[in-house]
Amino acid sequence: MSKHLKKLLPLMLALLIIASALIGCGGKTVGKQLDNVKANGKLVIGIEGTYPPFTYHDDTGALTGLDVELGRKIAEKLGVEAEFVEAAWDSLLIGMDTGRFDLVINAVSITEKRQEKYTFSTPYYYEGRRVIVRADDNSINSEEDLNGKKVATNTTNAFIPWYEEKGCEIVSIDTSSEALGLVLSGRADFCNTSMPVFNSYLEAHPEAQDQLKVSFIIPNSEDIIAIPTCKGEDAFLAEINKILDELRADGTLAALSEQFLKGDYTTSAFAN
Repeated sequence: MSKHLKKLLPLMLALLIIASALIGCGGKTVGKQLDNVKANGKLVIGIEGTYPPFTYHDDTGALTGLDVELGRKIAEKLGVEAEFVEAAWDSLLIGMDTGRFDLVINAVSITEKRQEKYTFSTPYYYEGRRVIVRADDNSINSEEDLNGKKVATNTTNAFIPWYEEKGCEIVSIDTSSEALGLVLSGRADFCNTSMPVFNSYLEAHPEAQDQLKVSFIIPNSEDIIAIPTCKGEDAFLAEINKILDELRADGTLAALSEQFLKGDYTTSAFAN
């Protein structure tokens, strides 16, 4: 290696570090996402499409749900069209990382691990998590009974560390409907879900109403749902928060919650 090249290496390394700091999700320039969305005339939103009552297809095949309608409201206030792209839950945030989606609006819980990579909007949904078991299973009544039990859950569930701490065996699934089905069939001992999701499942599967029950609420389990954005997109995040504030103030958030969740879950149950 020549002396000239050796002298240039520190400068080249510094330039690479600066360049990497300026690149955000999908390899795009940090801080430009709001401008890009408006320039493209559309807000691309990643969803599952199989997670009622948040993202699902109704009897006519139309895409709807709390998060779908919220996404449409946000796009409308941004002055662009909402474009929804369906994908498996485990690939949704990856899709935002790679630039496939502008946002993921699909009941994304705020967790410490996710906060290391994303900046979350103000929350729009709060709800404690219920442990669901078969109606004839009296072996699970509290968290102390979970050791050695099989839990049906996706591998990115925020409660995975808690399950592992309790000695549970993970049975991997893709959807909440699949999780509840595994509990019904006996291939899993329990799953955890929110009341809106559980009620939606029972509405679609009335035969399960006498076959499943809520065992207990997981302590300190309030699920706080918000919209993750790529770090460094301060203007985009500020605009999303402004829109959420407007939707909360004019009653839209509460109305969507009542429509799809059969209750107002837009404020924390533990708020002072």
